[in-house]
Amino acid sequence: MNFGKMKWLCQTAMVTGTLCLSTILSLQSPVKSNNSPSAQVPVTGTSTLFQSKSVIYVNSATGSDSEVSGKSEDAPYRTITYALDKAQPGTVIQIAPGSYTSATGEVFPLVIKPDVSLRGDESSKGLNTVITGGGRHISPTFARQDVAVLVEKDCTITGVTITNPNTRGTALWIEYGSPTIKNNTFTNSNREGIFITATAAPTIEANVFTKNSGNGISVARSAKGEIRNNVFQETGFALAISGTSSPLVIDNQIIQNRVGIIISEEARPVIHYNFFKNNQQGDVIIATGSQVQPELKTN
Repeated sequence: MNFGKMKWLCQTAMVTGTLCLSTILSLQSPVKSNNSPSAQVPVTGTSTLFQSKSVIYVNSATGSDSEVSGKSEDAPYRTITYALDKAQPGTVIQIAPGSYTSATGEVFPLVIKPDVSLRGDESSKGLNTVITGGGRHISPTFARQDVAVLVEKDCTITGVTITNPNTRGTALWIEYGSPTIKNNTFTNSNREGIFITATAAPTIEANVFTKNSGNGISVARSAKGEIRNNVFQETGFALAISGTSSPLVIDNQIIQNRVGIIISEEARPVIHYNFFKNNQQGDVIIATGSQVQPELKTN
């Protein structure tokens, strides 16, 4: 569909306390979904992500942060923090189901180093493998933040739940590189599930974003990447895309949020074949005064 020829349904909506929004576009998508509010994206295989990698093990209930631990499920480390300190490039950190918080010894933010993989249970999208907390991060592009997990360059996170209930808390912060974030759950964060900024170009695939107070995903500055086949449900803005960012947003289910997608400043997202349903204030909203150039395709 040619953006310039689309029929615009114009109205004004005060979506935040300071931002006046207009130009609501109602979109429909050929993505198939059942009508249940709890519709889930399919789980994809994991075998190709972790072939030929060394594995260290973490279990918050039975583990011990000692030099002799971490080598097997029977003798795991206790904390992800300790495992990350020991992990070398090419390492998979296998996390047992359980709760990982400051009370169990975690120090936030957890920093996932380049070419290190954090792996929980992909089949349940990390339902019982829960990382909760947040800590101070000074972002080169957004100053002081409160972040649960910070990724560096080309790492992988699969099969965990991440939540940051702190004031203005973000679950996952991505600033550079092309990490893969797949088959996870981002829920109950005080701000957003994932913040993507600077020159980052991640692959965000087959995750669930629900009940985050701010946004499911924020994309800012000149970030790119793919946001594919995720579920966004009962959150603030499912996606907030700003700056000059140009992510590909494709085949997502965007259901029962306050707003589906908000685009602002000079963003140039490619938004193809997403399924929208029952978003309270609109499916795609263009911020007033913006010079955005989105590419929108539906049936």
